[in-house]
Amino acid sequence: MTIKLGKEMLYLSRADVEHCAVTAKEMNAAMEAMFAAKAAGTAATKPKLAFFQPGGRSFRAKAGVMESPPYAGIKWFGYFAGNAARGVPDFMPLMIVNETETGMPVCVMDGSWLSGLRTAAFSAVAAKRLARKESSSIGFVACGTQAHMNLATLTAEFPIKRIVCHSRRRETAQRFADEAHALGFEARVARDPRDAVEGQDIVVTSVPHTAVGDLKLDAAWLSPGSYAAMVDLGYSWDAKSIEGLDHVSTDDHEQSAPGGPERLNYDKPYNSEISELVAGTKPGRQSAKDRTALIFSGIGLGDVAAAALIYERAVAKGIGQVLAL
Repeated sequence: MTIKLGKEMLYLSRADVEHCAVTAKEMNAAMEAMFAAKAAGTAATKPKLAFFQPGGRSFRAKAGVMESPPYAGIKWFGYFAGNAARGVPDFMPLMIVNETETGMPVCVMDGSWLSGLRTAAFSAVAAKRLARKESSSIGFVACGTQAHMNLATLTAEFPIKRIVCHSRRRETAQRFADEAHALGFEARVARDPRDAVEGQDIVVTSVPHTAVGDLKLDAAWLSPGSYAAMVDLGYSWDAKSIEGLDHVSTDDHEQSAPGGPERLNYDKPYNSEISELVAGTKPGRQSAKDRTALIFSGIGLGDVAAAALIYERAVAKGIGQVLAL
């Protein structure tokens, strides 16, 4: 398949995106290359643009540009909590991708699937510098999309054997445990949130903001040598307790700083951002006993790198619908 620049573009539905069959390992590699490019100055991003509306509604845009692969892109979405009552998702992002030689648009694609896997790949790329290489267990607090995605990206990099999972609804945790067991992992449902944190090599929390309630995980529960991927912006954790960790990283100092466009549940300076860990300009784990964490809100460059990978795969496989401009 070829796309005639300035005359055509490709449209990829969610089914098309999934049909491209990008693996967790491939997404991890794409995110690692993106962070290396960010560190080298050959990729650029800005903090997300956010318009907040009454009732917790919002519209947001996340963008970036890369020299290699040579694409720029923007992800645009509205977030409306409570959409389930209307029978539609809380958010449904769209990606617009341009090539960087002429600036022409080349693709519009569903951004839901790529948002899920690229987010989990952030966890895995940071984990390669912040978790112990021999990490073999993961504790999950919340068992939705990000639990599934993080299981895929983390098991692509670590010798994971056991998982422990907790969710507000026990049946959700049990279903996730059953699915993990079917994949060959030892899996059990945690007695309570603390049971999913204590004693685990890696902990992933992805509690939706609307479901956090009075849940406050204590970072003191993290075992020596553990790593926590706080995918939920850290809001399921007691903020003060996070300060006691040995290393706290993020994905972008500017976007994650206090006063940024999306407030994280952490107001102290970060020890590093992922690009610095990848480039080696900041150290990651310093000892086997360090307790480390990643708190992040997702930079637009990740979406661009993921979309570029999917777009090139779709063109190579002849997937999607070519539209006239």
